[in-house]
Amino acid sequence: MKLTGALTFANAHEVWAVLAPSAEGKASIDVSGVTQVDSAGLALLSALKRRAGAQCQVIGLTPKLATLASAYDVEALF
Repeated sequence: MKLTGALTFANAHEVWAVLAPSAEGKASIDVSGVTQVDSAGLALLSALKRRAGAQCQVIGLTPKLATLASAYDVEALF
């Protein structure tokens, strides 16, 4: 699964509605194409990873996303 564009409060609900049904069983979530992210986007990624399963890896972590994950002390999720 490859994510692109913004993952923010403004679109988190819509992104979830589109991606959640297909997330189950995915081996990876590629976030290298994410251009904007906030705490809602971080929560969305966490929920998608949980939906995908324990073996799912988040790959392509951008510096901004890594900084945000660190600020919320959730780096272990990624």
